[in-house]
Amino acid sequence: MAELCNLPIEISFADATNRNDVAIIDCRSTEEFEGGHLEKAIHVPLQHLSIRIDDFPCDCADPVFIYCRTGNRSHTFALYLRSIGFTKCQSIAGGYANWGDSTC
Repeated sequence: MAELCNLPIEISFADATNRNDVAIIDCRSTEEFEGGHLEKAIHVPLQHLSIRIDDFPCDCADPVFIYCRTGNRSHTFALYLRSIGFTKCQSIAGGYANWGDSTC
């Protein structure tokens, strides 16, 4: 059984970008990703997660921050990852729509 996660499901953008020891996952569509994304973001669209989980670019114990356009998909993505044992994953609050233009 997966270890319970005591981290809040969301992390602020400022807190997320102050970390260097974390994988950042962009779970938006390919079109959205190609239109701009955070530097070092790994693209794993939410709709492909279940078929890509075997080659997911992180281990269960790795800290993982996920973002989408507004925060809805990344929240779902983080909940799914937690349900399969990723204990250090969080959704970046607000999504790319709130802060992407100034950070890509």
